[in-house]
Amino acid sequence: MENTSRPNWFLNLCDFYFRTKILRWKIPLLASFKLTFRCNLSCNACPFHQRATDTTAHISWNTAVRALNNLKKSGCRIVVFEGGEPLLWKDGPHDSNELIRYAKQHFLRVAATTNGTLPLNAPVDVLWVSLDGLQQTHDRLRSNSFDRIWQNLAASTHPNLLVHFTLHRENRQELEPLLKKLREVPAVRGMTVQLFYPYGQGEEPLALSKPERRAALEKVIELKKQGYPVFNSTNRLRAMIENRWKCRDDILINVDPDGIITTGCYVKNRGEIRCSECGFTPVAEASGALNLLPGSILTGWKIYLKQ
Repeated sequence: MENTSRPNWFLNLCDFYFRTKILRWKIPLLASFKLTFRCNLSCNACPFHQRATDTTAHISWNTAVRALNNLKKSGCRIVVFEGGEPLLWKDGPHDSNELIRYAKQHFLRVAATTNGTLPLNAPVDVLWVSLDGLQQTHDRLRSNSFDRIWQNLAASTHPNLLVHFTLHRENRQELEPLLKKLREVPAVRGMTVQLFYPYGQGEEPLALSKPERRAALEKVIELKKQGYPVFNSTNRLRAMIENRWKCRDDILINVDPDGIITTGCYVKNRGEIRCSECGFTPVAEASGALNLLPGSILTGWKIYLKQ
């Protein structure tokens, strides 16, 4: 899976920090690239599968390549393919693996977030699998997909396989038991956690109240102290409790299936932006890394660079 023609990661990041910290250029670090709104599940917490019938719900190969080339010109370093279900993406003879390989020729790291119901062999540098609780809870929220996901996790030989857990009102008590159960799957390196964000499209009952948010994040911090492989930094988890951290949304860039590229907040053009309710820990970590916070830099290294 290693592409020996790719640039040296250390020099690449030094160049990024020189341009952003010394020259004060506004350069995106991280791209959220939604290949499609189509999905084989209809999860309660996700608003995007509801858009699957839109005429612009599925990007074409030519549009995707053009968007990747524009991201490269912008200086972007990391691309994360999302959906819908990104591994379902196809356009004629082209599939998601071909697009991933193309992206790997141009970016420091390429990742994908999948619902885990397809074989976990995509040639990305980082492969996130969404799990939202133990079987009964996950199946209720995510279209009875737990068994398929668990089988695929057990069968995967991907070298950088992570679980992504979205904390909300119905699953926040299941983080610890899920972490314990994941010990049965040695291929999983660890977990990243974020908070459910209500996009304003009918999924608001899952949102945590402020006391629930605090309790949930303090529990994550406690589990980290106990040695569970949660990759979020403690500093950014604490910052998320009150959402008073400085968001550097200038390092974010987003691509939707219609090919439109927007800079700034992940929610822009995707839902209602309410900063006080932000649950996007990846943005908090990226902002912390740009501000040279050691914990966020370490988190980024563990996720994207340590193999």
